[in-house]
Amino acid sequence: MRALSRALRLTDAEFKLACRLAGHAAELDGTLPQLIGPNAQRLLSRLTDVPIAVFDAAWTLLEHHDLWAALHGETRRRAGRETNLVWRTSHNDPGRVRHLAPQDHRASLVADLRDVTSRYPADHQLAAMISDLRRSNTDFARLWNGSAVAHHASERKTIDHPQVGAIELDCDVLSLHGANLRIIVFTAAPDSEAADKLRLLTVIGHQDMTSPTQTPSPPAHAKDRDLGTA
Repeated sequence: MRALSRALRLTDAEFKLACRLAGHAAELDGTLPQLIGPNAQRLLSRLTDVPIAVFDAAWTLLEHHDLWAALHGETRRRAGRETNLVWRTSHNDPGRVRHLAPQDHRASLVADLRDVTSRYPADHQLAAMISDLRRSNTDFARLWNGSAVAHHASERKTIDHPQVGAIELDCDVLSLHGANLRIIVFTAAPDSEAADKLRLLTVIGHQDMTSPTQTPSPPAHAKDRDLGTA
């Protein structure tokens, strides 16, 4: 139902009505909201010259556009917990992102997650992920049991792209009022090298520049036929 609501760009009220008509509960009390309304959809469709993605409050990736995928790699191949930034970071899977202070970044994400858990105590999937992390990851358990209250904020990051090289970008985290969603936007200073690389990414997209496509040679009999009709 959430996927359909995104495709149809339903408002929150329309989504709840559609769920009731289909015989489903629109939202369970105490669970993380993951509905992307038309406002966030418009941001994704209109801000095509900057990498942008929408996450829920627990840092699970919900949606992104093509330039985000071109910068970070094909993220649509990931599913389940692999789309969650806290889970990936705790498993040493930062992707192409290089942080100036990785430990501080990890601590801020855990502090964010601790705050989110207190607001959504009935979200069983979130509780199960945290339980698994506390049991299997000593660093996460130490941070979780700590008293840090700092939250994840904007910072400068380096993206190691396999085709265009390292790109230093400003990463800003925006909150969508009333929806409890996080929007991450990467931007570059005007006329900078990073801005040029972003423009290049809008052109090449997901193309593999390491192995240029070669036009296959026609078979010998085709060459002979062409020569005979020339």
